[in-house]
Amino acid sequence: MDEYKRKKIYDWKRSGVISNDFNKLYEHHMSINNCELCKVEFNKDIMMERRCLDHDHKTGLYRQTICHKCNTQFDKQKYKNNKSGHKNICFDKSNNRYEYRKVINGKKIFKRFQTLEEAVDFKNKFEK
Repeated sequence: MDEYKRKKIYDWKRSGVISNDFNKLYEHHMSINNCELCKVEFNKDIMMERRCLDHDHKTGLYRQTICHKCNTQFDKQKYKNNKSGHKNICFDKSNNRYEYRKVINGKKIFKRFQTLEEAVDFKNKFEK
């Protein structure tokens, strides 16, 4: 795997993207030449025309490949929790796993997971 592809997939995982096959997702993402919203042709030399992977910050699922300009125009207020898109869940890059962290009545709750899906399932059950 080339370095750019490895870094891109790592960044997606860190951002909370979920996929059964990241290699296939990467190939699909790179095969798209125009923004799926505004139709501008991607240009890696112009910041606002760079290719971005848009994903649902609640589920982690891929939605579409869009330009940086369209990506930054979405309502970012919805996604202010953290890079995983889930409040109290973060990616620990040193251990390559997801962590759920929360303080309840002064008690720290901390649990590690291999996948974001596992962390989200725990969070949903724990916070009911």
